[in-house]
Amino acid sequence: MTEHSEFGPESYGERLAEIYDDWVVQLQDDTEQTVTFLADLSKQTASETGAGDLLELGVGTGRVALPLAAKGLSVTGVDASVQMLDLLAAKPGGQQIQRVLGDFTDVRVDRQFGVVYIVFNTLLSLPTQEDQVRCLRNAAEHLVRGGALVVQAFVPDVARFEAGRSSGQAMEVARKESTSLLLSVSNHDPVTQRMWPRYGLKGDSGVQEYPLQFRYVWPSELDLMARLAGLKPESRWGGWEGQEFTAESPWHVSVYRRVN
Repeated sequence: MTEHSEFGPESYGERLAEIYDDWVVQLQDDTEQTVTFLADLSKQTASETGAGDLLELGVGTGRVALPLAAKGLSVTGVDASVQMLDLLAAKPGGQQIQRVLGDFTDVRVDRQFGVVYIVFNTLLSLPTQEDQVRCLRNAAEHLVRGGALVVQAFVPDVARFEAGRSSGQAMEVARKESTSLLLSVSNHDPVTQRMWPRYGLKGDSGVQEYPLQFRYVWPSELDLMARLAGLKPESRWGGWEGQEFTAESPWHVSVYRRVN
């Protein structure tokens, strides 16, 4: 089995569960801003549509869902990884979140929501454009009319991906005493827009590697994919605090509305 074919819907969680909370989550310093943005949007959609409940696709161990639930909001989380959902359930407040095991391209939850959100590049973990469109369509079907979909993802930097692939160099992105977390790009295919990043946990006993895959999406492409799913682009920001989105923005936070 090749590196390009060994990934399934549950791969992200299966591969990173053992280091996710201690290392990967620590790379995100925007949790408070994310929660504030989504809580405010939930309040807005509740006022406009009567529905303010939230659905997270790719809930992981609850980095965002738990503080939202702590604010008194109703949160449902979908994940394809049993390990991730088990870690979420074991945390304080984890039992407040309805946990659903499934592939978020086609998983069904028995109700609709005011807000569906897909953050921290989770949409990009799907390997094809078709899968990503299916995910957006599934998200739209779980929204009430007028409900909002929020997608957060990085803006592709193809030159950087190619430089990382060709150099083979690993960048240190976190350190705790004698252990460090490295990030590298093992492969990149600009035709299919797929890349294979790799985390490496380096300690006294060597390096433990955690290979991943992403299919990156251009913001304009995401808008078209959303329209195919029955969603109307509403706004795009360079961050969770409403920063202007520009050509230099490394991230985008995009909001779409279900119109039918």
